[in-house]
Amino acid sequence: MSYALRGREPLRELLVDALSGAAAGQGRGVLIEGPAGSGRSRMLAETVSLARERGFTVCRAMADHVAHPAFLAPLGLTPAGVPAARGADPLHRLAAHLADRACGTPVLVALDDLQWAGPATLDALRTLSALLATRALPVLAVLTRASRAGDPAVDRCVAALAADAVVRLELEPLREDSVTALVADVLGAPPDETLSGLCAAADGVPGRVVELAAALAGTGVTRAADGRATLPAGPLPDPLREAVLRPLRELPATSATLLDVIAVLGRSVAPVDLALALGQDVRDLMPLVQECVTAGVLASTERQLVFRHALVWQAVREAVPPPVRAALTQELGERHARRGDFASAARHLAAALLAGERRALAGLERAGRELAGRAPRDVVALLDPVVGEQPSGPAEAALLVPLVGALAALGRPGRAGALARAGLDAGCRPATAAELAAYLAEAELATGAVRAAGERAEAVLDAVTVPPDARLRALAVRARARSRTDALTAVRAAADELRDEARRVPAGAGHPADAAACLLHGLAHWHEGRPDAALAELRRTPGPGGAPYPAGHCWDVRAALGTALLDLGAHDQARTVLCAAPVPEYDRAVDPSPAPGTGAPLAVLALETGDLERADRMAAEVLGGPDDDRLLTDTLLALAVRAESALRRGRPRDARPDADRLLALLRTDRFDIAAGRALRTVLRVTEAESGPHAALRLLRDLCPDTPGDPGIPGAPDEERTGDSVAVTVPGGPGLPGGAAAPCPLPGALLLAGPGAAVWLVRLARAGGEPELAGRITAWLRATASASPGSASKEAMANAADHAEGLLRESATLLSRAAAAYRDPWSRARAEEDLGTLLKDGDDTDRAHAVERLQSALQGYDDAGAAPDAARVRGTLRGLGVRRRHWTYADRPATGWASLTDTERAVADLVAQGLTNRETADLMFLSPYTVNFHLRQIFRKLSITSRVELARMHRDLEQQQAPAAASPPKRRVHPGAAYDRRPRPGHPAAAGTVRSAHDTTRALTAPDSRGRR
Repeated sequence: MSYALRGREPLRELLVDALSGAAAGQGRGVLIEGPAGSGRSRMLAETVSLARERGFTVCRAMADHVAHPAFLAPLGLTPAGVPAARGADPLHRLAAHLADRACGTPVLVALDDLQWAGPATLDALRTLSALLATRALPVLAVLTRASRAGDPAVDRCVAALAADAVVRLELEPLREDSVTALVADVLGAPPDETLSGLCAAADGVPGRVVELAAALAGTGVTRAADGRATLPAGPLPDPLREAVLRPLRELPATSATLLDVIAVLGRSVAPVDLALALGQDVRDLMPLVQECVTAGVLASTERQLVFRHALVWQAVREAVPPPVRAALTQELGERHARRGDFASAARHLAAALLAGERRALAGLERAGRELAGRAPRDVVALLDPVVGEQPSGPAEAALLVPLVGALAALGRPGRAGALARAGLDAGCRPATAAELAAYLAEAELATGAVRAAGERAEAVLDAVTVPPDARLRALAVRARARSRTDALTAVRAAADELRDEARRVPAGAGHPADAAACLLHGLAHWHEGRPDAALAELRRTPGPGGAPYPAGHCWDVRAALGTALLDLGAHDQARTVLCAAPVPEYDRAVDPSPAPGTGAPLAVLALETGDLERADRMAAEVLGGPDDDRLLTDTLLALAVRAESALRRGRPRDARPDADRLLALLRTDRFDIAAGRALRTVLRVTEAESGPHAALRLLRDLCPDTPGDPGIPGAPDEERTGDSVAVTVPGGPGLPGGAAAPCPLPGALLLAGPGAAVWLVRLARAGGEPELAGRITAWLRATASASPGSASKEAMANAADHAEGLLRESATLLSRAAAAYRDPWSRARAEEDLGTLLKDGDDTDRAHAVERLQSALQGYDDAGAAPDAARVRGTLRGLGVRRRHWTYADRPATGWASLTDTERAVADLVAQGLTNRETADLMFLSPYTVNFHLRQIFRKLSITSRVELARMHRDLEQQQAPAAASPPKRRVHPGAAYDRRPRPGHPAAAGTVRSAHDTTRALTAPDSRGRR
């Protein structure tokens, strides 16, 4: 069957022009060249058809059949009428006839497959070509020849023809659109994307396109709903497979075997793997590989050999019997395992197991165990499809051990726990059961089910058959489950025992149990209020070789270290720790997203640097996943970030649901690194809603047995009393002179952020407990004096200056704290306290107070703390300074977009159910001003009640929720946007207080009441 000529339109036009020239007496020769199947004969047939339409006399033959009488019959020439001198060759007779101008009509001489012509024919062609080049004759000679035929005589003849101005046309491969059109001609419908492999496998050769498409058409190709032809899923139809393989039958048997092995191993294969599978050296395979490359079956990349076309690879692979494929894959996997290449071994053994080769089970389990800690993503990708949701027997259940371990290392405790439970329910060997139970206990511990994790760890330790690794994991879980903030000595003892146990096993200090011991020691020091000791433990590098701890989510100390550094205000150090993803380079190259356990700390970093929108978005991303796949630390931090952000925006009622969730978690376990920040958040929300007395009552309810002031090694004037240390401080306002009393607050709460301790001092003073405020301040000063580390010393010294400045009403200390703080909110709070202290002094102090308050106002604006900014504006109004905090903008007359910033803030609070008085208190306005703004809001929104306002506000938030939840278009490395430093000209940028006069001298000089 003949199909339309596709992709050869330019060549056809050239031949039409040549026919027109011959008809006008300007004869010439044309040589069409191309590989087999390129359409040479088709183009020659098209030329013959065009010539006959134009009245040409056509002499056509194969180049090796010109002696047949039919070749010259159209001209009326017979052998008897040829002069003897011309010889018997038909082309010589034709040349003589044309030279005598015996033709009454134009003549087309068409010879196909010139590569098969004999010497006499080639000689006669040269004579005919010379005749056409020297005389104007109505003759067109069209010849075809296979490219790269390789016959020297033919090559010499072609060179001579070219010298006689014969035009040479090369048939190039068809373009993609032409191939698609030709396939549509054969199939009767345009092909869809599933047939792209078929189109590509033809290499643009029209003959192969027709052959493959016709083979598929004979199988009853299906039609898609849109009317396009589609290739059914599954194995290739037999006729199509045979058509694909037909050109490969010409290869030698050794090359065919090579292709079979490569196809079984995959579409691409490394030469080393190929040599390993065949049991030969790479150099011995080079001739076979080159033969397959020359045949156009294989191509080479920088490191691998690859089938040029997926369709050819599929056909070759399916031609190998399935049992042979499975056995070959399993054998290659075992060979890789013996060489120590467990990544390749796992890949091949998993493929063999999926193909039904159960002998691969044992080797796959071993390879998975070797890779679980180094390449967990590979283990999950390979073993998850093999195991499925429910293992079918003990052998398959053993594969769950490396799979569950890899999932745990990737921070997916929910999935890890579910698979571990499935393996235990299905029944498995005792050793496997102990390992799965230990991993399940870790998953429960990571997600906050501390009691269940401890009970399961006890059961593992009571079992008869417990592998060393499972025993160490169970010991670590039990030690963590028993950890309490009121029994820190026991926690350290358990951590020491765990560390000793870890170093008795072959894995040594690199075992996760050793990381667990460091984490427990660090948390114990943190809850004691010893930041330097905690950081030292969390920064420990185990083992003599300095190998890092495993990246398993449960015992990864780096997330805890980053959180601790954030609480101390060391943002740069925290960013370095958190953004250096604690996963192997192998996995980090695949997935550049934040590592497990770093998303929530990065949200804290955004909050501390004043980027509330980013903090809210990152907290929402952490809390948006399944609860059973979220780490307890992440949950605590993300809830705290969201609640703190709501407080800074002046929406305490929005913070209440998150505070309630935090409170429920804190009642079950308070030993986590994030427990202090979570507790501070709960207390802050309670204070905002119910006042300082309620917050202090809640603190005592949560921490009835809090330890005394932790011992500060090397602190001055300290006196040890039992398990705590009482610090003696000099007297002063608010500080009981000469008193020695322990601090009755948890150390983690005092360390929960740069301004946590100062806020507690302020809370204690507001709640009528100045003695508590004094003890907190004494603890801060003693800790700062005893801290050798730069991060903790700076944080403690800043907080001590701020707290003591409040209690002693010292402008010097407050100015020093304001200049030293790094986060904008704490710096603004110190500036406000300093301005508030100075505003009641003389005119010079009042001028300095205005300057400090204006700086605080700018800092609160930078931190997004609207209520704090409103409070400072109120203070400035009392000093006769009015700051315009609105902006002029082109707004519509009605609708939400018409509201000013102040009106929008009032609408947000009233829509939450707050009264005018409550709104005024939060915004530091008068109720009359709030009432005025509310009337403007009602007018612009065309409403008449608070109920309508609440409904419209809810609808607006629902419309904005999808946009707020969408990630930013430009992805940046986590933490890259948090490099916020003091703005130019700010006192913190210069490290001193700025003034129009000699501000430093004014602030350090005694005022009229003798204070500094």
